[in-house]
Amino acid sequence: DPSFSQFFSSPLNINPGLTANINADWRMISNFRDQWIGPASPYVTGTVSFDTKVMQEKTPDNIENNFIGVGGMLMFDHAMSGVVQSTYASMNLAYNIKISETDHYLERLAIGFGAIYGHRRIDYSRVNFEEQFTGFGFNTNLPTGESSLSNMKPYFSASTGITYTATTEKTNFDIGVAAFHINKPKQTFLKDENQVLAVRKVAHSNFEMFVNQRTFVNVNGIYQYQKKASYFSLGGAVGYYV
Repeated sequence: DPSFSQFFSSPLNINPGLTANINADWRMISNFRDQWIGPASPYVTGTVSFDTKVMQEKTPDNIENNFIGVGGMLMFDHAMSGVVQSTYASMNLAYNIKISETDHYLERLAIGFGAIYGHRRIDYSRVNFEEQFTGFGFNTNLPTGESSLSNMKPYFSASTGITYTATTEKTNFDIGVAAFHINKPKQTFLKDENQVLAVRKVAHSNFEMFVNQRTFVNVNGIYQYQKKASYFSLGGAVGYYV
């Protein structure tokens, strides 16, 4: 699956339990990544997402009790200079509940579920095949000899995740785990019934703290594992309000 180094800016791609896990009524995010910009441009990825809270029940001090979060995301990913093109669409639903609260401390738990549509295809206008070689160059009007490449069918998969959030007046801490493609949909360019899309397992955490009224620090970490590919990232930032 496509992933971002600044994963915290694409929460719906990390955990459906993060849907509407925000200090606001709604959120819209857009990302664009062009990796190694140049003639080859191996990866180009873009997303747009929207999520919001519904059925909110607020206390007089404006703290949300239980609520439902709904959201959706569209994503495209082009690899090999656009030879392999993938499109994705997902819808998420999360139930966020308050599990404890004091005058200075609030704990919440969210359980989310997602439905994903994905489709991959080959752009034949960008590649040549051996069967199209005439001895004097390539004739793209000739058959490619790779009929199985055009038989790639869309897939539908399911995701689920859980997130724990602890908030004080000056800090916020999130930690969660999620799994994508838990139904292991078939995904192959070849007619192989044993080729399925592997489950992507995710563990993530986030910590934010206001040092004073103008300065805050943020630390994020994530670990992903899908088939034999693993990914770990840890980063942080310091912000200042002017």
